[in-house]
Amino acid sequence: MKKQTTKQFYTDLLMNKYDESSSFLIEIRDLNHVFWEVCREFSKEILISNASWYWLGYRVDDFAKIIEIDMINKMEKWSEKGSLSKYLNSLEKTIIWLLDRHVNALKNLFDKRYTNSIDFTILVDYEEVVVESKDNNMVSEVILSDFHRYSKFQKVQILKKLWDDNLYDFDFNLEDLEELCEKYSAPPPSSFIKLEKTKKYETEQTESGNSQLVFTF
Repeated sequence: MKKQTTKQFYTDLLMNKYDESSSFLIEIRDLNHVFWEVCREFSKEILISNASWYWLGYRVDDFAKIIEIDMINKMEKWSEKGSLSKYLNSLEKTIIWLLDRHVNALKNLFDKRYTNSIDFTILVDYEEVVVESKDNNMVSEVILSDFHRYSKFQKVQILKKLWDDNLYDFDFNLEDLEELCEKYSAPPPSSFIKLEKTKKYETEQTESGNSQLVFTF
């Protein structure tokens, strides 16, 4: 019996739920649809098995949302007159095309030939920023000194990730992020995070002298 490939496994899994391509393509325009989780798992397996891209395989969750939003925005264009249009008569081929596209889009994110690609060195800088941030409750001036050389797109990606990873760090708040954006000529936080979700948990002292957790809404 021929061994089932990972791609075929995920394709069969989705084909059990959908009958045709049109309804499938409509539903997956929701970023929270299970299809995007399937794409991530597939991309991880493919990239990790490739010696040139294994490093990205372990970082799929860090960058997948960027390319998934882009894929959703382009879905209609692809379906009408793009490469995807010739596969719409087959749900299986549609799913396979999108799975492959997810992998390639992640790779293209670090290919300088493409617009808005991310410089690979930004990953090294980000790791250093996180370590410094956790060790000293502050962002190192020295580490971020080269931040000016990045494009606005790259600055947004690294600052957004810095914010997300320190969401429950009470010593790093919105004001700190705003200062970084202003200092390094990056777009304001309101352009890449939801401000209504910037309230963090706080603690306050009770009459007994103990601390209690307070939710700020």
